[in-house]
Amino acid sequence: MEAATHLARIGAARPAAATSAALAALHRAHVRSVPFEDYDIHTGRAISLRLPDVHDKIVRRRRGGYCYELNGLFAALLRELGFGVTLVSAFSLDDDGTRGPGFEHLRLLVDAADGRFIADVGNGASWTTPVPRRPGVHGDVQVHRDGDLWWTSERRRDGSWERGWAWTEQPRELADFAERNRYQQHDPGSNFVGRRMAVLATADGRISLLNGVFSETADGRRTDRQVAPAEEWALLADRFGIVLDRSWAERVPQLTPC
Repeated sequence: MEAATHLARIGAARPAAATSAALAALHRAHVRSVPFEDYDIHTGRAISLRLPDVHDKIVRRRRGGYCYELNGLFAALLRELGFGVTLVSAFSLDDDGTRGPGFEHLRLLVDAADGRFIADVGNGASWTTPVPRRPGVHGDVQVHRDGDLWWTSERRRDGSWERGWAWTEQPRELADFAERNRYQQHDPGSNFVGRRMAVLATADGRISLLNGVFSETADGRRTDRQVAPAEEWALLADRFGIVLDRSWAERVPQLTPC
């Protein structure tokens, strides 16, 4: 992959060294420039996990993607810049310890010159910076460990904690996520099949489109409004940088507002 074009896509300079500060800057730049989105699923375009295809989509065509694409490409960039990166299969974890399907989410463990970190640019803009890979509270993320099982919790706006993804540290390759990638695109049980979405972090919050509802959070305050397909199409281009064929707005499926 071409690091220079990827860095230009996210508006970041090439770091002088693979440090935690450089990782944090790259992570922030990525989530503020590349949206988490699944519109290919709703326009009938297959999602490939071949890195050249992902690079073409996100860097050349300036689209976004979901976790397999975003974290897969971010991992490739980090490796080119001198970081060590391990891809891990993440899954849901119930309070009683029941594990959800493997490969449901792709998360990254990143080795910088000054420590190991958990990175995730494909989590719906809920993570803006990586967190240290050690148990404890790190800002709005809490890291937990029980033997070989790791998981995170994320602080809600009311101060409570919501359980996030869990994983073990068995190294994976991007191709290992291919079967679950097919499921996410086609199975009626997939959250992505039933939810058309785009999310982008901003300097003071985030913006999102979810089944035709546009939401904007800034300085801790959130506004929501329903938009017609034509306005959704325009918002995708103007606010998220996602340019779809105009005919899409005339045949957009009507999904249940969330």
